[in-house]
Amino acid sequence: MSCQVSFYSDAAEPLHFACRLLRRALAAGRPVGVCAPDEALARRLDALLWSFEPAEFLPHRRWQAGLEPRSGEVLIVPDAAQLPHRALLLNLGEEVPAEALNFERVLEVVGREESQVHAGRQRYRIYQRGGARLDHFSAA
Repeated sequence: MSCQVSFYSDAAEPLHFACRLLRRALAAGRPVGVCAPDEALARRLDALLWSFEPAEFLPHRRWQAGLEPRSGEVLIVPDAAQLPHRALLLNLGEEVPAEALNFERVLEVVGREESQVHAGRQRYRIYQRGGARLDHFSAA
């Protein structure tokens, strides 16, 4: 079985769009992991998940090996290989995470800045060469 990778391009606010995707994944009951290799980005996502919707909390935590995963929460890690599952991965990094092709599904959010678009295209080609099934959606 090959990995399904979905690209969401032209996101005006990539982290907000990522939160929408995470909310949808949690509602579907799937184990969800987020690869956030940049510490500052991980902190921003953590804060946003607390306040994304005023009347809604998206359960999440910074994952550390050895902790017991709980059903219905988003696990945030700097390296996707650290996740205790291989179900759904949302990548917030500029590179393809280690182990990404071993996940059932990967979500990639690409912003509008030139550097984000360029990095997204590079990731797309890497997934393509790796044999992933690819699809693309507009986040606009």
